Amino acid sequence: MSGYFALDPRSLLPEDAQGTRILLMGALGVTPYIDRALEVLAFAERGNDPEHRGMVIARDGTVAGLALFGTIAGTAGGARLHAAALAPGVQADDVGGRLMRAVSDSARAFGARYVLAEMPDDPALGTVLALLREHGFREEARVPDFYREGVALTFLRLDL
Repeated sequence: MSGYFALDPRSLLPEDAQGTRILLMGALGVTPYIDRALEVLAFAERGNDPEHRGMVIARDGTVAGLALFGTIAGTAGGARLHAAALAPGVQADDVGGRLMRAVSDSARAFGARYVLAEMPDDPALGTVLALLREHGFREEARVPDFYREGVALTFLRLDL
């Protein structure tokens, strides 16, 4: 399925609204993390907000990958990855890799020296956590039982 999505990542466009929501609902729909992801997506869709940006890999209205990220207010050179999602059946090393490289390049272009991802260490996010680790994010810290018993808050960092 990745060959069909052999496109460069790009910023969110208004016509991505339905596809991004379908992707997020498919990836996070029955987890406690969907509300915040949709909230960040809504901020990113409005545009002109350095703290909330979005990039997609999409074709013909189907979104194969989404990353929501932006600067961290009050930091010198900090960026945050709010959320990421890949459609079922796409190759994480291909679509996900291109998306992560585009986020890194974009963050670097707006002055970031690192990207921080604060993620639940939850099996529901297993593909995203694996994607981040495969693309250079390293665990910096962990807060056990943060979300609920057995689900830690994990801080992952990528130096740019």
